[in-house]
Amino acid sequence: MMMIQIFIACCMLHFLVQIVTGVGIIAAYHPDKPIHHQPKISILLAARNEEQNIQTALHFIDQLNYPKEKLQVLIGNDRSEDQTEKLVKDFIFYKPHMQLISITDTIGKAQGKANVLAQLAHYATGEFFFITDADIQVSANWVNSILPEFEATTGIVSGTTLAKGTTWFQRMQAIDWIYFSGMLVGITKAGLPCTAVGNNMAVKREAYFSTGGYETLDFSVTEDYKLYEEVRRRGWLTKNIFTPGSCTFTNTLNSFKGVLHQRKRWLTGGRALPLHWKLILGIYGLFSPLFLISLFISPATAFTLTLIKMVLEILITNIIRTLAGESRFIITHFAHQFYTIVLNISLSLFYYLPLPFNWKNRSYRQ
Repeated sequence: MMMIQIFIACCMLHFLVQIVTGVGIIAAYHPDKPIHHQPKISILLAARNEEQNIQTALHFIDQLNYPKEKLQVLIGNDRSEDQTEKLVKDFIFYKPHMQLISITDTIGKAQGKANVLAQLAHYATGEFFFITDADIQVSANWVNSILPEFEATTGIVSGTTLAKGTTWFQRMQAIDWIYFSGMLVGITKAGLPCTAVGNNMAVKREAYFSTGGYETLDFSVTEDYKLYEEVRRRGWLTKNIFTPGSCTFTNTLNSFKGVLHQRKRWLTGGRALPLHWKLILGIYGLFSPLFLISLFISPATAFTLTLIKMVLEILITNIIRTLAGESRFIITHFAHQFYTIVLNISLSLFYYLPLPFNWKNRSYRQ
């Protein structure tokens, strides 16, 4: 009986987080604000072995509704071993506002993506640095949507990243992205800030260099959180926003192994998160094993509480999709419950095994 009581308590906390998330999302959402000033901005894009994505990402950046004379796009080729460099050169030909920079060494403490961004920042001439990834599709109003959110004391503004997919496995990941992106915005709106999204964020130049830049920060595999933490530590305010123009879309992964490596990286970096966010993520992670145990003790209780959880998730994800102008889906949520159980249990094992994880074809240890 005690195990059932623990499962019920976990579910109650889970439901509370979901309700706060849903309310926070609705409160956070607002139309794009009008932009009255268009300063010089620099887009920083790190690329390593991105031949499948890079030209699509650059195409969407090239479609931005922002004056080209006030736009600087810096692409850092991080020693790619495929056709990334050639594809970038082909795309930026006759595009003077775009520049390819080869990253061949490291600077200070920076490694990986942080090292690329650290070096690109010294080439950047904009008042604001917009940071995204090579597998991201930005909206045409991405810059115009984020800039008006900056106030005098705002150091970072982070948009909302969703995911698209056509296969069953990709749709499962898309639900994860929607749910956790919504949780980040909703709970931050409730007064519990967490982090910026490294593929969809803008940092004021002054705020970035007030930290000394990535080259002076201790290395983290979640470089976005590290910068976010240091910017806030120096007194700057941060925002996580959900507006039509600030939504970007990421590509999903093609293999379960890839997802495990991605999540292990996130969890490794997440060890530096504030205690309240560790508790929130812990509640989420405990649900699957507690459900399986409770299933053998009281199937009716286990299924009833899981059904409530699923209904709340459907409401939250479809609210986000509706506000973002995307089509809604419900049927895939039934399959997502089983996907989540398998993923959480597999991830628990993989996370604690003394094995490195891969990130952009490089191995890292916890």
